[in-house]
Amino acid sequence: MKIVVCEDDFLILMNTAEMLRELGHDAEETADGRSALEALARGGVDILLTDVGLPDMSGIDLVREARATRPGLPVIFASGLGEVEGFDGEAGIVSVNKPYTMPALAAAIASVSDA
Repeated sequence: MKIVVCEDDFLILMNTAEMLRELGHDAEETADGRSALEALARGGVDILLTDVGLPDMSGIDLVREARATRPGLPVIFASGLGEVEGFDGEAGIVSVNKPYTMPALAAAIASVSDA
């Protein structure tokens, strides 16, 4: 699957992309919401994995904007703050807590892929 990763911390971005590649996925790295939206607009994206705190917009706003044009886009929120409010029970959205492991990331991908 092609997964857009949106994370402003370079080391986390690099590590997450590497984990995704080891899991057999194609990871496109972006460091802010606008870049993630541009990557999504190019098409072929299966999942958006985003941090909540981004420099130009919140991950929550990014997901709302992305899902306005792609309803049902599978989303994984990565946060050190626990569950992301505002998306309770919404299909195809899960959260992973930072720091996450490769098995946790694989489980999140499987969860949104099945939604």
